[in-house]
Amino acid sequence: MSARVNLKHEIANRLIESDLMFSRRFLEGMLADQGNAVIPAFCMNNYLSLFIYESHRTLKVIDPQRAALLAYNYESVVEKARHSVKLFDGSKAGHVGVLGEFTGIIAANRERYLNNTWFPPARVLETDLGEWRYRGRLVSTTQVASFFMGIPTIAVSDVPVIGQELSAIAETQARYVDQVTGSLPWRGSSFMAVMSFSELKSRDRRSERYFKNLFDAALSDELTASLSAFQCSLNFLDVMVAADQNAASAETIFKLRFITLYHVLSSLTELKAEYGSNLGSASLGFLDAILSHQASATIMHPDGRGFRNTLVHYTPEERVVAQLSLSASYYGLVEVYYPAYDFPTLSQEVSEHTTRVATLLDEWAKG
Repeated sequence: MSARVNLKHEIANRLIESDLMFSRRFLEGMLADQGNAVIPAFCMNNYLSLFIYESHRTLKVIDPQRAALLAYNYESVVEKARHSVKLFDGSKAGHVGVLGEFTGIIAANRERYLNNTWFPPARVLETDLGEWRYRGRLVSTTQVASFFMGIPTIAVSDVPVIGQELSAIAETQARYVDQVTGSLPWRGSSFMAVMSFSELKSRDRRSERYFKNLFDAALSDELTASLSAFQCSLNFLDVMVAADQNAASAETIFKLRFITLYHVLSSLTELKAEYGSNLGSASLGFLDAILSHQASATIMHPDGRGFRNTLVHYTPEERVVAQLSLSASYYGLVEVYYPAYDFPTLSQEVSEHTTRVATLLDEWAKG
């Protein structure tokens, strides 16, 4: 095996270990505080699935013997949850595929939870959507959680049932993570250890009324739910994950911010192209503020697609390997794709833009 191939594989291994050690710390935090674990598990599941699915695919290529020893259950669920990270980019049908999923989720909840009260006038009080806010910021809803979990519709009031489902999936995730990281040295705690769970609040809503006051009245319920998914993803990173100050988490947190922003920006671009003519001026103003910002242009620059692909798939492109080094900050990947930056400066810009876009989506949601 050539030195170049060795370097490429070693970088992939280190990137995998960084993500799975981050996952290990998070899962340990869940075990330590199981009473507060359900909502963070909603928020992290698609990212955990991304790490597991992509690391296993990569190890099959660069270390097939090791990959053969690793296994995880719920393969189809993990794969579906992994693709949900890509938002509109995660479906071959683009936004149409995602809207179809939300159509099913919304319809199932309405059928199950509405028009059940025996006294018809009281039906106005029935709800079919649960939301969770941390420090006032929307981080998940039952619909968004169902989309990101890759499992059938999650019910508004079935938190114990949800917990059982999550436990089964988390068990297979934890087993896989432990298989990969069991021999690695422990390196601190996750954001779970510093969260103030008293500031995590829940509320039940009637989605039909609720959606009319979110984002733009011209948007369908399915589009509104999709935008809520974008909002939840960025808020989760901005108010929960950002609390993790463990130096060992820096690379993975950067990755989560970058790929989430990448797909949010791509999805908003598609939304504007398809539905912009129907939107009000305020909505177009929010979209322009997000999409025209220099940081958005940096993240979405065509030259950076290989960077995003390396973050997701772990193995560096062959054409850039000669410029990388195990001793360089983030192995020199940032400088190869973004010559005006290094890892600290791009990480700072991505962090600030996560806050900026999350804040603009929060403001847009209020109308």
